[in-house]
Amino acid sequence: MTKEEIEFAKLFNECKSRAISKIDTCYHPNCNEKSINSHILQKNGILSTIAPDKHLWELEINSFKTPRFQFKRTGINRIYSFNCFCNQHDTALFEKIETKVIDFNDYESCLLFALRTVYNEIWRKEVNLNMYECLKQKSPDKFDNPILNQHIEQEKLGLDDLHFTESEIWNDFDNKTESYVFECREIKNIDICMSSFFNYDTTEEMNKYRMFFGKDMERVSEIFINIFPYKKKTLLLMGYHKKDESKVKGYFYTYFKESLNRVHRKLTNLMLFQCETWVVSDKLYKSKIKGIENLFANGVSFSVNNLNERQTFDIDIFKDNFKEKFKAWNKKYVG
Repeated sequence: MTKEEIEFAKLFNECKSRAISKIDTCYHPNCNEKSINSHILQKNGILSTIAPDKHLWELEINSFKTPRFQFKRTGINRIYSFNCFCNQHDTALFEKIETKVIDFNDYESCLLFALRTVYNEIWRKEVNLNMYECLKQKSPDKFDNPILNQHIEQEKLGLDDLHFTESEIWNDFDNKTESYVFECREIKNIDICMSSFFNYDTTEEMNKYRMFFGKDMERVSEIFINIFPYKKKTLLLMGYHKKDESKVKGYFYTYFKESLNRVHRKLTNLMLFQCETWVVSDKLYKSKIKGIENLFANGVSFSVNNLNERQTFDIDIFKDNFKEKFKAWNKKYVG
């Protein structure tokens, strides 16, 4: 790395650390207590199931390496976690899905999985906003530019959408209403945990809407997704808002009606190109990822410029030939 690149990496890490430490208040709407380190998915009984030695692998940004997206092995106490709720709310609110047998036909239980997913994304966007502001303040000549300002605006727009989702979820809890549709399915047992959501609307569709109407979509249609081991099975839990039913229903139910092979391909594509919040076991890392780590970084770069995010490539991390298929994909689409 050049001296300038090293200085940038140091500044980036400093601003990111400051941004993370700045968010320290419970996300519960009626609480101002200090937040604690919370796991996106339950540590004991879910994450621990695929971490016999109490470590997992995640894909993260490392500003001191090339490519910047690198896999990191992290202890189970820290991985897949963020400052979210105070101790009281973290314990009491999620009791249904953390200390009891989970009923996936119970609407409120499914809603709790969605709530953590939403707050993790809110937290990530707030960290990004704080980090960008720090970069502008620390080095205005380098970072006060239209591209960075555009990133800030995009994060703010994303937060507006998330706050709508947040309010809808709390309204369901408070009024015992059901604004979302949830479905659950068993898939092939594999050492992956994912807790994320993605836009149904593609970049291409949003661009066409903007060109035709002269404004952004009022709101994008989001789909929740969770994949995790539970009682010697791997479960796929997904959901969407009923307001989006006419648009997303057909696509959504392909995950529950199509063959497992087709669903496995779709899930692999989500991991590689749309959903960032996932972790894998030592076993899966060694068998499916080790030796081709750079291809995952290429997948991230490809997704930034892909206008049709619902496109599904013939790549399946559940199959033995995954590495060969992913290498072929990389050669064709990245070079």
